Amino acid sequence: MNRKYLVFLDIDGVFTSHRVHIAHNAHGAMMWQRFDPVAVDFMNYIHDTYPVEFVLMSTWKDHLKTDDPMINHLVRSAFANSGFRGLLATPWKTDPDNIGVMKKWDRAHQVKDYLDLYGGDVDDFILFDDNRYKFKEVLGKNRLVLTDADNGLLYKHMLNAKSMMGHWCKK
Repeated sequence: MNRKYLVFLDIDGVFTSHRVHIAHNAHGAMMWQRFDPVAVDFMNYIHDTYPVEFVLMSTWKDHLKTDDPMINHLVRSAFANSGFRGLLATPWKTDPDNIGVMKKWDRAHQVKDYLDLYGGDVDDFILFDDNRYKFKEVLGKNRLVLTDADNGLLYKHMLNAKSMMGHWCKK
């Protein structure tokens, strides 16, 4: 039996953080310019270990169209150029039609909508975010790895994620 899992990703507080920004001497830059190599390595570990696809739920994806080939290429390239080997799902982001403002604006409902529309063959999921967004209440179970807004994905978060994925079937 083939298994499939989804990993929902925020960017700020997971792949980028104040810690990474300062460590890479990007003080003068307005935007964070570099993904945390440790976070990338951990996501690669998840990719290498389990049959997963990754979905962006960050506000970084707002107003980007999933059906635009150039945007699709740029998003996938940004992750690949950081060393990320994971497979981005199709569609690669929650709220793929950018109607969240009119429909359900909060991140938890966007994840629920994504699972309802595209998660029919998904056995389980996990979320990495530095905010709670009422995920447990909306999704009906606690699948959030709550990272640190200033320091990103830390060792304790990786252990938490590994415990949540402990029952997942490996590749």
